[in-house]
Amino acid sequence: MAYEVVCSLYPMIAAPLLCQVVGMLWYGPLFGKQWLADMNFAAMPGECGTPIMPFLLTIVSNFLTTFLMINVHNILVVSTVQQALLIAFAYWAATVGLRIPHYAFGMKSLRLFLIDSVFDLVIAMDVSAVIFYLAKYAA
Repeated sequence: MAYEVVCSLYPMIAAPLLCQVVGMLWYGPLFGKQWLADMNFAAMPGECGTPIMPFLLTIVSNFLTTFLMINVHNILVVSTVQQALLIAFAYWAATVGLRIPHYAFGMKSLRLFLIDSVFDLVIAMDVSAVIFYLAKYAA
């Protein structure tokens, strides 16, 4: 049975919030030191001032990603969590493919590319799964 995902408050709050939490863990205790080293940052971002603009842009990006995924779920009439995760994988594959030249020509390390790209995959899967389950169970 397919579930229509209404652009309701639940997924529009839960999915971006989950993205923020996962991002804080990913770029903090999990891979923060490696990421900072590969980005050639001498200090932690908070030590040189408050990074308000990157946080605001991240929040806007998370809302836009959630809104896009909700609409894709509706257009493709998602009926299983496997379909939801396949949509997330397709979204990730398309976006990561577009970024490969930027890392290559920017002379960024493979490790940096993998840290960022796998994070994007985790976020896409999380957002799609949250949307699916909230549409199915919270409606």
